[in-house]
Amino acid sequence: MAKLKKYWFLIAAPVVILMAILLAARIVGAMDYHHNDNDFFTFWLAGHLVAHGGSPYDPAQWLAGYHQFEIGFIPNPAFLYPLPLAMLLTPLGRLPLPAAYVTWVTLSELMILASLAILLRLQTNPRRKLFFIPLLAGIVLFRPTILTLTQGQVSGLFLFALVWIAFLWQKGKWFGGGLLLGLLALKPNLGFIVIILVAIWLLRNKNWKALGGMLLSGICVLVAGLIYNPDWVVQYLQVGSNKLSETFGGSPTVWGLGALISHNQTTATLIIGSLAGLLLLFGFFRASLPARASLQPLSVLALAVCMTLLVTPYTWTYDQLLLVLPLSTLILTMDRNGVRFPLAASLFLGIDVLVVILLFFDALLQVEILNVLVPLVVFGLCLRWLPRGGSASDHGNLRDLRPESVGRD
Repeated sequence: MAKLKKYWFLIAAPVVILMAILLAARIVGAMDYHHNDNDFFTFWLAGHLVAHGGSPYDPAQWLAGYHQFEIGFIPNPAFLYPLPLAMLLTPLGRLPLPAAYVTWVTLSELMILASLAILLRLQTNPRRKLFFIPLLAGIVLFRPTILTLTQGQVSGLFLFALVWIAFLWQKGKWFGGGLLLGLLALKPNLGFIVIILVAIWLLRNKNWKALGGMLLSGICVLVAGLIYNPDWVVQYLQVGSNKLSETFGGSPTVWGLGALISHNQTTATLIIGSLAGLLLLFGFFRASLPARASLQPLSVLALAVCMTLLVTPYTWTYDQLLLVLPLSTLILTMDRNGVRFPLAASLFLGIDVLVVILLFFDALLQVEILNVLVPLVVFGLCLRWLPRGGSASDHGNLRDLRPESVGRD
């Protein structure tokens, strides 16, 4: 039977990869990325400039790149992300733009699919295989998935990193998971908040190995950028602060909701957003920090993802692809706790319907803010169900969280 499974994988893997390539080619072929807003060119150009010794924070080089490759829409005057992310993307930057675009969309598809497979593997629920098709259908129809692939965003990479962190920690590989956790800082608007929330939980459990790995990878990211450009932190902060000041209150977060309610009055936006954020933070800590709390790595990451999408000052709908992690965890937990299979299995599709309804009202209001209700609903459901027990495999590793056993890796 083991050999059969091995050969089945060897047959299925090339077929899946080929299908992913064909789908990516079709997506890219349908995109008019020379004249419309497209995020992938931003990442490709940053990698291209670094690969050729340039700086993605130099406005002259950045604009020259847009003109050189005849990209008519220029959304930003420079790269909006940390320099080490551009360094990570240099292999794509060395490829011709169309080939790089197809390659990245293909990798994104495979990372999303691999994330689902790993999330199901983390569960010991005997019916987990029955949820593969409903979850896959929910992911395929999820608007953030579509936006991630068509825009060439990096959300698939960060989803895969989060899932892999959960996998490593569930296996007791705390230091390795901590290393990956630190790398989430490559996208600070999401990564920093996840890192802080999870680090507090790790500190509460005295998990020094995971914290050490997180600090080590964070330092390596910082130093790698400084070696290439000693001024990159200052340049990045200047670009990032300018972008935040332009977009604050327009994102699908509690800040955007505050701006919508207060008709963009700055003081009221800050008050509403702060109060909502504190209330959500109370819910997160109440579920994860008490000594009696049974939340395990996968569940804590699920709650941290929802929190981040709700309170970060800058995020857009494609970032909500990260909800694949909490939704998958939530659905399997609900099934294990007695919720009928049809109801649990249809939850992701129900979220897809909610997204479409919100899109209609967003279009009427000409905003993107109402999408904040998606992570809010998922967060509420997670607070309701996850404290009743994380994945069954988590319970099998409760001893890994005790201070005397945290040291092993």
